[in-house]
Amino acid sequence: MRNFRNTTLWLLPALATLLASAVHGESIAELKPSQVIQLDGKVLLDKVPVVSSVALHPSGQVLATAGDDHLVRLWDTRTGSVQRQLAGHADWVRAAAFSPDGQVLATAGDDGAIRLWSVSSGQSYRTLSAAEASVQSLVFSPDNRLLAAGGSDEKIRLYDGRTGAIVRTLQASAPDVRALVFSPGGRQIAAAGRNSVIRIWDAESGSRLHELAGHTRRIHALAYSPDGGLLASAGEDRSILLWDTSHGSLAGNLPSRPGKILCLVFCGEGRLAAGASDNLIRLWDLGSQAEQFRLVGHTGSVSGLAWDATAQALVSGSFDTTVRLWQLGAGGATSVTSLR
Repeated sequence: MRNFRNTTLWLLPALATLLASAVHGESIAELKPSQVIQLDGKVLLDKVPVVSSVALHPSGQVLATAGDDHLVRLWDTRTGSVQRQLAGHADWVRAAAFSPDGQVLATAGDDGAIRLWSVSSGQSYRTLSAAEASVQSLVFSPDNRLLAAGGSDEKIRLYDGRTGAIVRTLQASAPDVRALVFSPGGRQIAAAGRNSVIRIWDAESGSRLHELAGHTRRIHALAYSPDGGLLASAGEDRSILLWDTSHGSLAGNLPSRPGKILCLVFCGEGRLAAGASDNLIRLWDLGSQAEQFRLVGHTGSVSGLAWDATAQALVSGSFDTTVRLWQLGAGGATSVTSLR
């Protein structure tokens, strides 16, 4: 990602401080962020808004943040300044997603409305029909044809990305869909939430392909590997499961760590980032199933992650009211003794 250069940003040291003691004596590299965006501007609330979702434009030049002040902010990643503040939602904004062609930003939240915004003008040009319930998750299909939405009820609604008409409704395995994702090729769509069961459909026909049971508590996050061969899942049971998407079988189980896992993103092939309620982001090497880096600095639950493959940078949002940038393609890590 491009450097943020703004008075609202503070450049943090690249090297981490050493942790004071060890429980298991395992050496894990600790990384601090290269840059921090601190949200300000108490528009609707008497406090700084939390960050509940982050989305990165395909160009890597625009970052969207959403939160509990009912607003969506678009940031210029080259300067670190707010380009626009998008107002229109009547409640907490829970989800944001850019279309693959970069022309549209979709947002949704507790007011039940799904708003489509022109990225170029910042204007809301359409509000999609939704259930009288909160919308927790949004995702565009890779071919730009569909927008999927899930939330408090048991329905996954697939909208035509151009007209906004409902194309198909899928029955989720339970209410409260927190995680929703298309496979990289767009052939599959997976959803999960309250009852810890992952349901996968054929995105074109809507036929059910797999039902994956392995978690014991609510699932908050799903992520397909870049080649589509693996699906990672995680949530309140603190474990990360890896599924073979061809057969619907369990392919791996990463060691559990403290904190409920709230978000996942693949950082290239074989590397998975997980953000959790213990304020940490853990970067896993899937080949060795080992924790490669521990990303420290957030002081609240990590609620959203986005990966910039071009810049080899990870973006995270948190309930601590900040967005942080982590450079993973270069130095900036130091070996420390981890605490468990």
